[in-house]
Amino acid sequence: MAESDRESFADPGEIRRTRPDRVLYDPTGGKQRRWDDAEFCWRNEHILVQETADGNLLAMWTAGRPGILRIAYSRSQDAGKNWTKAAYLDGSGVDGGYKAAWQVPVIAPSGRVYVFYTYDYGNTGSNFFGGLRCRYSDDHGRTWSAPVDLDFPPTSIDSPAGQYPPIWISCGMHKDSQGRALIPYTHWARNRQLPAGDAPIKERYCHIELMRIENLAEDPAPTDLQIRWLSQDNPVTVPHAHSPGASFAQEPYLVTLPNERLFMVIRTNLGEVWYTVSGDGGESWRAAEPMRTRDGGDILPQPSAPCPVFALDGGDYLFLYNDNDGFVFGADHVWDIRNRRPAYLARGEFRPGAYQPIWWSAPKLFVDNNAVPWGPGSGRLEAAAYCSFTAHRGERILWYPDRKGFLVGKIITDEFLGDLAVPLAAV
Repeated sequence: MAESDRESFADPGEIRRTRPDRVLYDPTGGKQRRWDDAEFCWRNEHILVQETADGNLLAMWTAGRPGILRIAYSRSQDAGKNWTKAAYLDGSGVDGGYKAAWQVPVIAPSGRVYVFYTYDYGNTGSNFFGGLRCRYSDDHGRTWSAPVDLDFPPTSIDSPAGQYPPIWISCGMHKDSQGRALIPYTHWARNRQLPAGDAPIKERYCHIELMRIENLAEDPAPTDLQIRWLSQDNPVTVPHAHSPGASFAQEPYLVTLPNERLFMVIRTNLGEVWYTVSGDGGESWRAAEPMRTRDGGDILPQPSAPCPVFALDGGDYLFLYNDNDGFVFGADHVWDIRNRRPAYLARGEFRPGAYQPIWWSAPKLFVDNNAVPWGPGSGRLEAAAYCSFTAHRGERILWYPDRKGFLVGKIITDEFLGDLAVPLAAV
């Protein structure tokens, strides 16, 4: 496609650039689309895929374009080879609604699917907003209940007068060793008295808290959900790179260790990955610090971009990151999207006697887009931001947004993992 055409039209052939094994959602529908087509939601991200109680897959993601943000969903009955036509749960243009985004589906023991998400009650124009909304499905994500708005308790970092709801997003849900649903989330400040408390969103004070659903097994109505808010008085923080006294800790991902402790990976603006550990189910956390290959090893570099961790079958772990400190490919700061590629994977193993409980192999290339952007104007370059992982019907699949446009998946084979050797504990 000529450069002039790329500025006006989306090329459907770009879906093949990262050589996916599965196609979950192709926003082009396999044909050239004008970027300014009002019906063309070309930006798709925050993909979460889970196995439902009927043995199939449910995918939910945030879809949009400038001025539009909505929650989409689709189902697959053949291990992700084919998906139902995308439908919209809530958001811009859905029953006249405002923006909705950053959905977190939670599957109860009965099979009921709850989904929690943020909702822009004031139509502020931002893609980051407050509120907590819930729906549920009793047919594995085919149909959904009416929305119910829940309380999200403010804390000292929120608007002192209470005129604005807390700003938060979550990258997903984790079941702890007792089967309780934990939703870790980024909580941004709305208090001007805090360091960086009223900075632009990319530099604003933020820390990590968690919510835990205590009565999920009872299939409560949304208004009867018992939510315990964890770490609001002692949140997970990371020193801000540019604002002394501020925190910049974002987009936590959780796994459970064999000794039932929780391990959290954290996005920062320091050009590094950080982590922390909880021994009491997320009630409290060890002071966060840089994540290394092993105790005393090299710090894992990362721009300000998502860096998820997933549990593998057999007790190992999978970590996706960009393996650079942000200053690559001409990027001049950690938020520059030019540094959010390629995407690499490392394999982790639990080390019971170590200070850092998971040690990591060297990284291996997962996907790259060769710096070919997707989207109008400068476009997006994220290789695999806001992913999810399924082990389903004998296949491990890492689902990822390619340049925040195409939603695709790659099979993680034994052969791929086989040469990712993790350092051994010192004798």
